[in-house]
Amino acid sequence: MTGPVAQSTNGPQAGGDRGPLLEVHDLVVHYHIRGPGKVVRSHETVHAVDGVSFSLGSHQTLGLVGESGCGKSTTGRTVLYLERPTSGTVRFEGRDMSSLRAGALKDLRRHMQIVFQDPVGALNPRHTVGQLIAEPLVLHNLVPRRQRRRRVEELLELVGLPADAVYRFPHEFSGGQCQRIGIARSLAVEPALVVLDEPVSALDVSVQAQILALLTDLQTRLGLSYLFIAHDLAVVGQMSDRVAVMYLGKIVELADRDPLYARPHHPYTQALFAAIPVPDPVASREKARVVVAGEVPSSLAPPPGCRFHTRCPLAQERCRSEEPLLRTVGDGHDVACHFAEEAVRADPFGTLVELRA
Repeated sequence: MTGPVAQSTNGPQAGGDRGPLLEVHDLVVHYHIRGPGKVVRSHETVHAVDGVSFSLGSHQTLGLVGESGCGKSTTGRTVLYLERPTSGTVRFEGRDMSSLRAGALKDLRRHMQIVFQDPVGALNPRHTVGQLIAEPLVLHNLVPRRQRRRRVEELLELVGLPADAVYRFPHEFSGGQCQRIGIARSLAVEPALVVLDEPVSALDVSVQAQILALLTDLQTRLGLSYLFIAHDLAVVGQMSDRVAVMYLGKIVELADRDPLYARPHHPYTQALFAAIPVPDPVASREKARVVVAGEVPSSLAPPPGCRFHTRCPLAQERCRSEEPLLRTVGDGHDVACHFAEEAVRADPFGTLVELRA
């Protein structure tokens, strides 16, 4: 039996110098609308994710940020093959997940886990905490039955909960404690990758700080990689090595955290930073506010060309007809904007100030 701070060396993470832990290429996830009688309306398709590509190295964190409905959570679930992609590839340690049979996919999933947004709803209320955390150990046949309780107690200790929690039910715990239980359950199988889907958005600010500190400590101790999904730029900046900004199913900007936070190149990224509240009342009154016009277009009918052109103050005719591809504008800094260089100089949202996480 491995201790709570041990990291498995027998799974896909072993030999991490072989390349990225996770590679996503041109990922597409579409949902066809079903009408009466469950008849598929092929002409009505939700474009949840449209051509997303990124990679994630071992022991690193990629932040995925954007407004609600932009496709962040769908991307995270598809990375784990909880959702099947319409097209594109997901490779975990070089293995194409679409080519794996059910048994091989189950074995691979041991090394890929998820922590959900709703800490209470993610836990079966009819099971004790001990049963919830032991379930993955049983499914993957990792620990002999007589040793499971000890392993569960070790995991509870790892996330800062008392050993006697094994006998209690989820409703006896606060939201923050339930999230700790969810984290312990995800770590039971010693994963290499954890998808964190808005892990603190449902928690109070003080509790958020505690959970984020716990996640940071666990990453250091266990050598984890995180795909950190959130809409809060401050939280993403605190946790991430690289940041990908999504808008309406596409990544519009991808860069290391510090360069992106210091000089965002895409007008949408600039708008996100401009929307951050300023704690100083005087500075807040003096700060020029440029409100993003209009509503987010429907994912049933994304606009042609650049998907942000309907709201962008710098949009030109080319933006309305030609879709911009991700291109490199700096060292490891990619942006999908025809006029990224002009956007940095114009800075219509007044965001070019260095933001410290």
